[in-house]
Amino acid sequence: MNEGIRGKKIMVVDDESDVTIFYRITLEYYGFVVDTFNEPREALLSLKSDYYDLVILDIKMPDMNGLFLSTKLLEINPKLNVII
Repeated sequence: MNEGIRGKKIMVVDDESDVTIFYRITLEYYGFVVDTFNEPREALLSLKSDYYDLVILDIKMPDMNGLFLSTKLLEINPKLNVII
């Protein structure tokens, strides 16, 4: 395991719980700390400035798509790394 990634924090947002479970299991196996959300609004409310090292977003979600959510997250933390 790469010690450089141990403890890095990742947020995963996808409206499908199977997808977020897959990400959590896989990323935690490699030593990441993972928070998953199935509701984009909940993820937005949970974001703390400078807490996450990376955010992984689904692009197609009901109520708020990944592009809009990424814009809002980057308003809170402009240095945030986001993958859509």
